[in-house]
Amino acid sequence: MADGIELQQKYQDGEALIQENVFDIFNDYLRPGSSVSAAQTATAISQLAPKPSEGETTLDVDDGFFFGLWESVIGVAEQIPHDHPAQDKLVRAVRELSLLPKSGTTAWESSLWADLPVLGLVFREYLNGPDQSDSEEEQAQIDQAWVRFHAFSAKLMGAGVVHFINQPIWMLREALEESYPAKSATLDRTLTTAAMYIEYAGPVLIETLAANPEPELSDEFRRILMGGSLFSGEPGLRPERWAFWIKRFNEEAENTGSEEAKETALRAARLMQVWSEKRLKK
Repeated sequence: MADGIELQQKYQDGEALIQENVFDIFNDYLRPGSSVSAAQTATAISQLAPKPSEGETTLDVDDGFFFGLWESVIGVAEQIPHDHPAQDKLVRAVRELSLLPKSGTTAWESSLWADLPVLGLVFREYLNGPDQSDSEEEQAQIDQAWVRFHAFSAKLMGAGVVHFINQPIWMLREALEESYPAKSATLDRTLTTAAMYIEYAGPVLIETLAANPEPELSDEFRRILMGGSLFSGEPGLRPERWAFWIKRFNEEAENTGSEEAKETALRAARLMQVWSEKRLKK
């Protein structure tokens, strides 16, 4: 039980959602009234890793350990509403993991644990979702988990743990630079997902934009950060695109199928507008 959230270690079919040892650590940390700190949780997680061979400083292990770990962490995040304090506690634990004293050990050409090896790769693979189901109820659960994952990702950005600056642009592009049927679950999901990056990583985005409003991009980044079908402006994070996103949040808020999605979209637009007036107006 995590502050009223009952974590599930397995899917209904019995398949593991979270590795048992990782589940035990987080279930203990997130339960109501727990005295376990974020730092203690991070230390417990770190002790799950294989140890380098004697005299070696490189952890010679395939990425399976790290994939299993980060997929389990995501499995926890997907079960916690974005505005629930338990998700903030989860973010703090990952941050503490990255702050553990340097041991000189590397894994996958990354410092263990400062660079959180393989985390970025696991997160990128998750961007291929969400899954699709013919069951409306099951799809609603999938969409809910998708939003929670992105809220967690945005919070890690906001906390300075990761620096996935491309990821918010992709999610905002998907939601605001493409067309979706009005009153559809797809529209609600994409809008709410994009709003998570404004709510929790917005200060990072606006400061990045204010510091470099006209970024010089390589051909590769111009391609991967190009606009969607509704936006014909320059690629990357720029004032023109930021203003377009504000307009689209306001427009699409009126087409949502739920009041919650509408309020979330309007709040994102308002946050962006206020930050624009404070940071982008000369």
